[in-house]
Amino acid sequence: MHRDAEEWPHLLAMIKARAAGGSWRGIAAEMNRRGVRTARGGRWSEQGVKGLVANPAWWGGRILDGALVMGAATGEPVIGEWDHADEARDGIGFQTWSGIMRGVRAARLHRGVERPGEASRQAVGTSRTYLFSGVLRCGRRNEFGEVCRSRLCGNKATGRNQKYGDYYRCGDPNCKGIGRRVAPVDEFLVGLLLDRLDEHFADGAAEPPAWRGTTKLAGLLRTREEVESAVATGEASWGDVQDLLLRLGRNIAGLDAERQEYEETWAKENLLRGWRRERWGRMGMRERREVIAQVFASVLVLPVPEGTSDKAPFNPSLLIPSWRRGTTGPLPSEP
Repeated sequence: MHRDAEEWPHLLAMIKARAAGGSWRGIAAEMNRRGVRTARGGRWSEQGVKGLVANPAWWGGRILDGALVMGAATGEPVIGEWDHADEARDGIGFQTWSGIMRGVRAARLHRGVERPGEASRQAVGTSRTYLFSGVLRCGRRNEFGEVCRSRLCGNKATGRNQKYGDYYRCGDPNCKGIGRRVAPVDEFLVGLLLDRLDEHFADGAAEPPAWRGTTKLAGLLRTREEVESAVATGEASWGDVQDLLLRLGRNIAGLDAERQEYEETWAKENLLRGWRRERWGRMGMRERREVIAQVFASVLVLPVPEGTSDKAPFNPSLLIPSWRRGTTGPLPSEP
């Protein structure tokens, strides 16, 4: 909500440097040369600088679903109620940010990361097109010996790296960027997942118990059918039963909504009950991620040991899973 008087000038300097054409790397190097530390006390990286400068919060804006939040009446960006840059006082504002972001999008188009007309996903959030985005956690330790534990998200491989395939990467701009290729990680963890499901969830009924409102709903449906039949045969007039039918309709609609909610809730809470391995092949990405979330609490990704090439064969012992309650069992030992 409020500016930090000591840190604010450094942020302004980074923004103005980028607006003047400075590179992310050059700005980070200058911050480090001057001895300015990050919020965690570490050194600045290109991504750390970019994450701050590209964030519209510094001028008062917000991004939701990949687009700026705009006022419906004015068509102008909605300005948040927190301390932010003032054009008259600081010499930078929305127009400065817009110019910087045009450069960012142009660079992304040049590299083939973004197609013309496609909204930039700079601040949209975690990608959901990869099975284990958000489940994987960074196991790199910083200079203070603290484990990062930031989420790893899936990234599309581009340019010369395409031959290696898509990859998971730590999303913390202050981390050195631990990562793993998607294909071997997914293959290994899906194997663990299916084995654990076979072991713990193969037994049990796959059908929900009867909903307690079933009898009442059936009775209301029969009553409505009888009243409508009476109107159709002339035994009752529409005027006499109109209010009754309206009340019956509202009650039936309410109970039917409760029934659907009950079935959907039960299905979500008992997604794994009566598990059969062939179900995995019929599931879409969303359902698979729901299964993963119910089995894995997280998976810690340890850094490759020093002296080991980044091109070395995939080492599954560097993935340390934590299981949800009810799926506990022996875990791989940490190397």
